[in-house]
Parts: sequence; structure tokens; C-alpha cells
Amino acid sequence: MVLSQHTRLIAKLSAFGSLLIATLFSGLALAEMRLNFQDPVTEVARDIYGLHMLIFYLCVVIFIVVFSVMFYSIFKHRKSKNYQPAQFSHSTSVEIVWTIIPFLILVAMAVPATKVLIKMEDTTKSDLTIKITGYQWKWGYDYLDSGISFYSTLSTPREQINQFDEDSAQPLGENYLLETDNMVVVPSGRKVRALITANDVIHAWWIPAFGTKKDAIPGYINELWFNVDEGKEGIYRGQCAELCGKDHAYMPIVVKVVTGDEFDAWVAAGGSFDASNIADAEEAKEQSIPEAAAEAVVDAIVASAEAVEAVAAKTWTQDELMAKGKEVSATCNACHGVDGKGMPGVFPAIAASPIATGPIEDHLSIVMYGKAGTPMAAFAGQLSDEEIAAVITYQRNSFGNDSGDVVLPADVKAKRN
Repeated sequence: MVLSQHTRLIAKLSAFGSLLIATLFSGLALAEMRLNFQDPVTEVARDIYGLHMLIFYLCVVIFIVVFSVMFYSIFKHRKSKNYQPAQFSHSTSVEIVWTIIPFLILVAMAVPATKVLIKMEDTTKSDLTIKITGYQWKWGYDYLDSGISFYSTLSTPREQINQFDEDSAQPLGENYLLETDNMVVVPSGRKVRALITANDVIHAWWIPAFGTKKDAIPGYINELWFNVDEGKEGIYRGQCAELCGKDHAYMPIVVKVVTGDEFDAWVAAGGSFDASNIADAEEAKEQSIPEAAAEAVVDAIVASAEAVEAVAAKTWTQDELMAKGKEVSATCNACHGVDGKGMPGVFPAIAASPIATGPIEDHLSIVMYGKAGTPMAAFAGQLSDEEIAAVITYQRNSFGNDSGDVVLPADVKAKRN
């Protein structure tokens, strides 16, 4: 039997449609879902993923239905068949149908979306609270329940980032631009509430696998929460999701999820996984609570006194300060450049600048307390006395400044007071 041209065309369209549907719903298509969102490890992330897929499938169905009707109409009512089109321009029935159907589709999307949004904003009944502060360009974390605080900065070596310098460039690491010196530690199976703010410009704290993303705005405190499933312990990575400046790409977020017992030991050890600290903490638990508490207070006082005494007794040489200052200045170089020449019109130079060659008092003030209305942040709360003294000494004797000035930790301490 010889098929007509029209019949063959219909057969080809049917075959194409069958192939498209088979591809979308076959095992191959499901395997490609790994190119979708990251695997969710929290209830909210799973809800977001489910909502995303629901709306995706609705869009696919709408696409197939609309284009099927359109192509059928083009083919069936083509000009060569002299088809006389029907007149629907003022059909009340058609107006009602194409109003009700989109309305029902929007309701089908809005109901689950509203449930997810309400759940995302429910930060009540949390087990611990972490204050997260965005800085240019690092994150600060304060565990409000235990007093543990630290900063988290990018740990990818500059030699990997600066690939233009072929002589010193290093191969890219496994977690290029997604690795930090300090990781956020949280327990699985417990609800973690996070208070988000910023110190300078707008940032955003985003961990895709947790389904969390919230802006960090100076002067405001936003909230989010997550509860990682038990059995999903591991390392999870995220990124600042707000264009916060030239080093926006250098603000990764790394979260280490541990079991509840491991987290309790980490807190008891003062934010350390060091075995000796954990052993000391376990030993303290075996003692009576008042005795352990008293010993902890005494130990803290002695340690603080010893630390203060050590700092005060240490005689810093210019070479020691220069070496330490060069290390600490890696953060400063992000804006002012590795050669100290800055970025004209955007970031001022350190080389031959009035600050680095002028009065030491002015140099101390701007490093410690920043400058309002500019990206220059206040580092008095981020750096120790030694680090501030070292970086100022380094800046006043590098990049051709050669002032010969030496700033000691005692000078910084006096400035704080």
C-alpha cells in the first residue's frame, strides 16, 4: 500500500513525539537529573527540589499541549486545503476557558510554593544559633550558644588564582575557589538557626544542598534555618551569591556536618577537633560539674594571663613584623594590589600614599576603624594587635615606602584603649 504524503508526514511527527516523550521519561533522562540541583540533604531543600520539578513538568505539559494544537492547526487548516477558519473573536466560551485554565495552573503552582515559603521562614524551636557576618571578603561566624567565634577566608593559593603569571602559576586544586581556612561546623539532626548580617556591603550566604540563601545586609538581620538529615554528615560547599565587589568570587562557604556527639565534643574543645582537646573535655565531663567548671575558669584565667604576658614580653624585631605583615597583607592586596599600586580610581595605592608615609596615628586609625563611605573595612575586630602592628610595619616599609617605622603590638593596644 502506498502511503500518501500527508500520512507519511503525520507518521514522522508521531514518531518524533514518541521519541521526545521516551527521552524525557526514560532512565537516561532520570540520569541527567544529576545536572539539576545539588542532591538535597535537608527537608527544605527536598521541598524546593520537588517544587522545582513539579513546575518544570507543568511547563513541559503546557509546552507539548500548546505546540501540538498549534502545529495540528497549521497542518490541518493550511491554505492549500481552502479551509474556512472559524470565528472565535467574540466567543464567550473561549474567553472563559482560556481564563479559567491559566488560573487553575497558577493555583496548582501557588499552593505548594506557599507551603514551602512558610516552612523556610519558620526559625522557631532551633537547637543552636549562629550569627553570620559578611565582610569584604570573608565570613565571620559567632556561635551564640557556646561563645565560639572565628573568621573564614578563602584558602586557595593566589598562585592558583593568578594564572596570568606563567612562571609562578600552580595547577588548579580539586576545590578551586571553594575552600576555606576555617569551616563552619554544625550537627546533623538538629535545627540550626542563622542570623545573617554584613559589615560593609550586601553579601548573600548560600548553600545549595541545604536549600538556604539569604542576603546579608549592613544594619539588618535576616534569618534562615536548616536541619541536615542524620546520615548525611560530610562537607558541603557554597558561595556568596551577591555581587559584593571585585573579590566576590573569593567568598566561599564550607560547612562540615558532623554527628551530634562529635559536635558536642567540638564545642567542649573550644571549636577544635584536636584529639587532646577532646580528651581533656571528656575528662572534664567525668568530674563533678562544679569542680570542672571551677577548673575551667582557672585554666582560662591562667591561659589568658600567660598569653598576655607572652605578648607583652615578646620583643618584636622589624624583620619579624615584616615577615608576619607580608603574610597578613594577603587580604589587603586583594584591593591594593600585590605591588601596592592599587586600582586607580577605585582602590588607592599603598605605595607612596599619604597614609603609609604620613603620621603613624592616621595609619593606625584607618586600618583599625576603616573609612566610612568607602570599601575600607574596620579590622580592629578581625585582626589581633600583633597582626595589625605587623601589617602597618610592612606597609610602611614596602612598595618603596622605606620609612623605617616600626609599629609594635603595644602601640595597637594603646590605640584600642
